[in-house]
Amino acid sequence: MRAFLVFLILLLPGLAMADSIEQIDTPSGVTVDYVKCKRSPNKCMNEAAEYCKGSYQVIGSESHSGMLLTDTFAGAVTWYSMTFLCGVSDGQLPDFPYQKKADPPSTVLPPGVSAVCKAIGRGKSCIVQ
Repeated sequence: MRAFLVFLILLLPGLAMADSIEQIDTPSGVTVDYVKCKRSPNKCMNEAAEYCKGSYQVIGSESHSGMLLTDTFAGAVTWYSMTFLCGVSDGQLPDFPYQKKADPPSTVLPPGVSAVCKAIGRGKSCIVQ
């Protein structure tokens, strides 16, 4: 019983954390960052701010239902996802509109937003100007 309680205590914080941040190469050549979280949209925003070490520009956001450990199937847990670029922000918060299936949010840059990309080794890093 004691081992089960220790396991449960170690597991619970992990259930509330954001998934790792991924990069998505868009058809325009700009690489945007993508984060997915469950239960709270604030986790996604905090993860993006930490990843960018400050401000970031929201490109798109969405929410959908899923299970506790995965969003492959619909369930009772709300999942949130957001695409963003590190750098100057226009101050717009993500709205996380609900969708019936888990499609990544938009990767199209909003009007008036420009990005500069630099190739670093095999990867690419883009920031908002």
